[in-house]
Amino acid sequence: MPAQRGHHPALARFLTWSDSSTRLLLIRAAPGTGREWFAKSWIGDRSGEVHDWTATPGNESMALGALFERLREDESLHLAVILAPSTFTWDLVSIGSVLLAEQRDLLLEVGEIGWFAEGLAMPNSARDVKINALCGGWLGGARILLKDARADFQAQYVIRNGLAVWLEHQDPSGALTEAAFLTSFDAQTVEAFYGEFSATPHTLDELVDAGLLRRDDNNEWMMPTMVRKVLVERAGILGRERVGILKRASVNAVSKIHGIESAADSAVSRGWWPSLLNLLLERWVELFINNPKYLSALMAKIPHFVSEQTEYLWLGLRLLGTAGKNGIAIQLPAVKPDYSTDRAAQRLNQEVIRLYRRPNIRAMTMGMLETVQLRTGGMYVEAGTSAAQLRSALHRGMGTHNFKPALVSLVEIQAGISLQLAGRTVEAREAYEMSLHWAQASGQAFLLADAAGKLALLNTLETDVLSALECLRVHDAAIDQVTWGRPMLARSAALARAYVAVASFDFDAVDRALAPLPSAPDNDEFWAVHTHLLATVKIRRGIPQAARSLVDLMRRQRRFAAAAPMAAALLDDVLLMAATLERFSMLPVGESSAGDPALVALGHLLDGNADAALTVLNASIESPRIRGGGNLVHYLDLAARNPAGPTPELLARVRSLHEDSGQLAEIVYLMMVPGWAEVGSLLGLDPDAARRLEAAGIIPSAPLPKRPALTPRELEVLAQLRAGMTRREIAAVGYRSENTVKTQIRSLYRKLEVADLGQMLERAREWGL
Repeated sequence: MPAQRGHHPALARFLTWSDSSTRLLLIRAAPGTGREWFAKSWIGDRSGEVHDWTATPGNESMALGALFERLREDESLHLAVILAPSTFTWDLVSIGSVLLAEQRDLLLEVGEIGWFAEGLAMPNSARDVKINALCGGWLGGARILLKDARADFQAQYVIRNGLAVWLEHQDPSGALTEAAFLTSFDAQTVEAFYGEFSATPHTLDELVDAGLLRRDDNNEWMMPTMVRKVLVERAGILGRERVGILKRASVNAVSKIHGIESAADSAVSRGWWPSLLNLLLERWVELFINNPKYLSALMAKIPHFVSEQTEYLWLGLRLLGTAGKNGIAIQLPAVKPDYSTDRAAQRLNQEVIRLYRRPNIRAMTMGMLETVQLRTGGMYVEAGTSAAQLRSALHRGMGTHNFKPALVSLVEIQAGISLQLAGRTVEAREAYEMSLHWAQASGQAFLLADAAGKLALLNTLETDVLSALECLRVHDAAIDQVTWGRPMLARSAALARAYVAVASFDFDAVDRALAPLPSAPDNDEFWAVHTHLLATVKIRRGIPQAARSLVDLMRRQRRFAAAAPMAAALLDDVLLMAATLERFSMLPVGESSAGDPALVALGHLLDGNADAALTVLNASIESPRIRGGGNLVHYLDLAARNPAGPTPELLARVRSLHEDSGQLAEIVYLMMVPGWAEVGSLLGLDPDAARRLEAAGIIPSAPLPKRPALTPRELEVLAQLRAGMTRREIAAVGYRSENTVKTQIRSLYRKLEVADLGQMLERAREWGL
């Protein structure tokens, strides 16, 4: 029912539930709520009295008995008693039939604010909503603001005086006062707030009963601005350290119930930078995975005087500044890296090592940022070392800290990238496998897709196709659930899928796998893998010179990035593959000891030197390189030990190995070895595989011509002829007869299968002699 003019605005609401037959009203409320007006309004035109017991608390029970006696004597009498805030009402209401109006009953609601002043607008106006947000229905403050909207100071003064008296008795410990630092009010958030620092489970109802919370125009609980200010002043007496604890508890409670973004926004709006930094340190991984653009924008709001004092904030801002809807673009190094003179990198490492003594979340964050910082600076070897230290600290920290699975997975995958780029593939595999394990535990599709894709790519580089396919299945199941950065996460899987297709000479599948990627390598950290793949396709399609040109271009354009151990190995591998298929016209067989051992051994076999091939193959078993996970080493070992070609038993062995890997490319290499050209047709491949093997016409189906084996004397004479010396000059220099030199030249003609000097020099050049 609406309030009547001249009555306390809250009375009508109170009367809707009170017992109209009861003639004794007890009021316990703070000064400034209009408690005397409320008492008089309740009596109204009826016979009655108002008693103010606020000045003499302590004998209420006896005095109340006397009032009941008067009510029995006069059935028309109505009595209202204003109690002191410290009065314990339970004993009083048990004496007889009474009405009890508490603080929350006297505080005005939005629709009641405009009723008690003549000539004012109807309730629920924008003015009333604003006044409610400021003073929360404290009648004294509302009256002042209704007369003068700019009188904030006077209204605050009235509310402060009344609330101070009220809280002295209602909240002597200050526990309810501490809710002033909470930014969202609902039952769960209030419970979470107090649970952060207090063993006493204070509730939303306690705050409402104390009159500290009111409904806003959306019917949500809120703490009025002027009430909050009084409470903050009161809590400030507890000291700066306690206030810091309360701010952190508020941010953490909102984060737990309403999400990290709501908590971060509330911290930013109040300038609670230490609490925000604490929240980001604890939960930045969650934001990075789900909404990096928000994280970037949030960190950009942090003042410079705050971010400049925190090393990881500066590095994080730099990294997040590259975040887009498709992922994060880490730039390749543009200047020559030199760790020995990079003071910033060394200081960062010193800080990280210090933090690793007690490896917590901050240590893990700083460690990850260090590995990224080193990679972007082109210090790949140092990044690998940093990654190994990070993993060691992580594993030690997991024994003492309850790291979330998402954090562990992200640490492992970042460490794995650095280790792989540094050429430490065994450790990289361990890191990727651990990342995949913890990604599954976290349930985060982002991490699951990333770890599975990275592991699939590493498996294909080591020609472990079956393991790669299993990882790709995991990746494919997760990638559809990823909300941002999908192209970034899908890149490794696309490369892995293309490698699988290349190994089977399925070029249609290669094209489909590469369709989402740039046509040329971009600045992605795995650009060298992309280059290696594109070059491999060119080689398999019979244009090795194009592959060589691509590598040369990449090395010129990416001088410092190409020096990364992984990149160098992959680019060298391309050149060795190209040289092998060009019959080593540009690269002498066996001279590239830094190349892939399998390809070096193949070169020796093409040169007819089985012993040298076995030496390389035996060494590769102990230190596998790029193709360490495939069967090519085993195939070449069989060929080196059996130069006459495959027997039924050897065919069965090759067939068994091939069924495990399914890589036609390895069979093609085996067919290059003299005596083994027919192995492909003898394996009984399925029709599709046989067709693709036949299409690989770049590899001759018959043994390649054997590279001429020249004696040291013949090589010496060849070099002298190339220098333009005559037979007489050669004889004089070598202290032998001219006939001897003539005989050696005839031997060169015969071995090189030529008829004159010009042909001989050209043929020698072709063979790399």
